Amino acid sequence: MKSEMFNALNLNDSTQRSPIDPDESMELTSGARQDRSIARDIANTGVALAGDETVARFGSASAEYIKGYRGVDNETGRRFAKGLADIAQHKVNANSTEAAKNIKQQAGFSAEVAATSRDNAEAIIDRSKSRTSRSDDLSQFGRNHNVVDRVQVLNGEIVEGSQAQMKFVGNRNQLFRRIAKEDGKFARYLGIKLELPSEQFEGAEQYCRDQANTLRKQANEVQQRGNSDLADKFRREANNYDQLAENLADSGLTTEDAIRYRKHPKTATALDIARTSHRAGMEGAKYGAIIGSCISVMQNGLLAVQGKKEIFNAATDVADDTVRASALGYGTAFFGAAIKAGMQQSTSQTVRGLANTSAPTLVVNACLSLGSSVKRYVAGEIDEAQLLAEVGEKGAGMLSAGMMTALGQLAIPIPFVGAAIGGMIGYTLSSLFYQGALDAARGATLSRERLKRIRLIQEAARTRIAEEQLALDAFVCRELPQLRRATQELRGSLNGAHQSADDVSAAINQFAALLGKQLEFHSRGDFDDFMRSDRPLTL
Repeated sequence: MKSEMFNALNLNDSTQRSPIDPDESMELTSGARQDRSIARDIANTGVALAGDETVARFGSASAEYIKGYRGVDNETGRRFAKGLADIAQHKVNANSTEAAKNIKQQAGFSAEVAATSRDNAEAIIDRSKSRTSRSDDLSQFGRNHNVVDRVQVLNGEIVEGSQAQMKFVGNRNQLFRRIAKEDGKFARYLGIKLELPSEQFEGAEQYCRDQANTLRKQANEVQQRGNSDLADKFRREANNYDQLAENLADSGLTTEDAIRYRKHPKTATALDIARTSHRAGMEGAKYGAIIGSCISVMQNGLLAVQGKKEIFNAATDVADDTVRASALGYGTAFFGAAIKAGMQQSTSQTVRGLANTSAPTLVVNACLSLGSSVKRYVAGEIDEAQLLAEVGEKGAGMLSAGMMTALGQLAIPIPFVGAAIGGMIGYTLSSLFYQGALDAARGATLSRERLKRIRLIQEAARTRIAEEQLALDAFVCRELPQLRRATQELRGSLNGAHQSADDVSAAINQFAALLGKQLEFHSRGDFDDFMRSDRPLTL
């Protein structure tokens, strides 16, 4: 009965484990690996969030190129007069000569848009509040202003002396003559900044100075011949050349660049974003190396002091960790800036909202962190439940790290230190809270499972007890009356005055057989035979 009950309840002794069995050892190894993974994720989060300000700044800068390409600012809902994509749709004449001329003219418009995007991007990178705007996009100038193409705006006001005309022409010197002459075609451009293609800007100031000197010599010559009016005209034009020399500026674009923006605006815009993201990556690599090396120095230094690692190995590990952190910093800043630019100018308000968080900064770190969990799952080191638990923990940790980044930056107003420390603290606290909640949930699950098992044991025991009770009741009902009668008969045989020894022996043997026992002697003759024999008495 005992064996059957234990088999029914699966309580055999074979289910008990030794104090340290292979499964438990595997769990301990997995736990240590998870602890190392968490420590690595915390350090990586610190490195990544060290570049949060860099990602935000360069990402907003790259967003200016997207605005210039589309001709709309999705953050404010403002539409511009023209975007690069709009200009690229302009028609050109079928005649090859006229087509080339049209392309160059339209390239000038593309240059205005591209230069404006670039200037605003640089202002954001330099943390300047000044912004550049095309006159076509300002109501006070209207469309196609005949003098001003671009201006700088600060706090809603046009910066004095910032008015500029951008000219991409084939003959630079002819343009200068038309500006400097009193009755020149472009004399109206005097007094404002003149932005030239980069290849034409070189030597332009010196050319204007030379022309001014030449005109003054001519003025002196005609003055000596008595022509004062012509001399005065030459001197005024000389002054115009001097003024023009002072107002010349490099647009930062070559004619070839302008044509590329006209013909291939999407590719040119992508290259601008890539260049800006690379600059962000270089800055992120610098911050990543600083944070990564500091963390590694503390970790390896402690191991070296404790005698757990040789000094040479510790130094080598510090160098390796610094290189890895620098690479992580570069990747975080590069991809983060590019992603933020797209999110910031998304048509979705939700996505634009995420662009103002640390989500773009953490995207690379999230891929690396979650990728390690997926790799362990594919390798069979963890199961589905453990994978989901790790994903949940890392997701919660990164969310908390993003929230703590802003607080850390406020508490420690150093460009990257506050963000890194805040992010690491946030990730650490979140991991602790998440693990506590997960352990509590696991404990509750185990308690429910134990309670369920105990209830199953109780139910099986009750069922077995009931069965034994029924069997006992049936036995009592069936056997006790017969036993009572046999007892009375035996008592009568023993009390009878005329009973022989054989009759008494037969009655006793019958009662013993009822109880399941066979006696050795059935009659007096059996007893006499035994007494005469040498057999031992067996009770």
